[in-house]
Amino acid sequence: MFLEVENGPMLCSTIFPVAGILVGLGPAVASVLMSHLPDFLGALIVVLVWSSVTGGIHWDGWADSIETALSGVSRQDKERIRKDPHLGTFGVLALVIGVLFKVFAVSEYRFQPVDYVTVALWSRGILPLFLTLLHRILPEIPFSKGLGGGLAPHLGLGSVTISSLVTVILIFWTGGTGGVLVLFAGLVLLLIPARWILTRQDSLSGDFMGFCVELLEISSLIFLGEMALRRSEGSILAL
Repeated sequence: MFLEVENGPMLCSTIFPVAGILVGLGPAVASVLMSHLPDFLGALIVVLVWSSVTGGIHWDGWADSIETALSGVSRQDKERIRKDPHLGTFGVLALVIGVLFKVFAVSEYRFQPVDYVTVALWSRGILPLFLTLLHRILPEIPFSKGLGGGLAPHLGLGSVTISSLVTVILIFWTGGTGGVLVLFAGLVLLLIPARWILTRQDSLSGDFMGFCVELLEISSLIFLGEMALRRSEGSILAL
């Protein structure tokens, strides 16, 4: 496995921005092809294409993490719930609400194709920094034995810095100064709900990483959408 080779986790984290760009191309192309459809229908197809690019793996982590946070008492119960392939009521509700949030955001705001690349790039390129901050805030949360536990403990200063720097440079090119400032401000705010969810997990796992990706994507759509709206109204946030 790639994570098992020397410096594997570091190399893996530094290509996150590239992965973000590739994932963002899916909804970007779909938005162009579906532009003739009614807003909601076009948005629904864009989100479905977006999800299919990654096989829905991040939605799985989103639903499992929220269900785990709202269910179970002991760490053993939470681990069992998280690993259960069947979603319970909380997981289904979390999945439906998350998808609808994304669809309504895509439908409501007039995004350009490059905006989808920006969102996907940000949510993956800044993920190493986001996970590192959460681990510093909650060092008592153990790492899982899976993907999360294989990557997160090895996110050193070098890999986090490279991934974040590359991401910021690319976001500056695609979203401008306003995009960088708005997304970083949002990143700080997102530590609050992410911390709440993590305190109610059995470990920092690959599922939680998927939750963070979806949290960053949904919020980025709203932040960038509002920034574009303010720009059209001549707000200072658009400068």
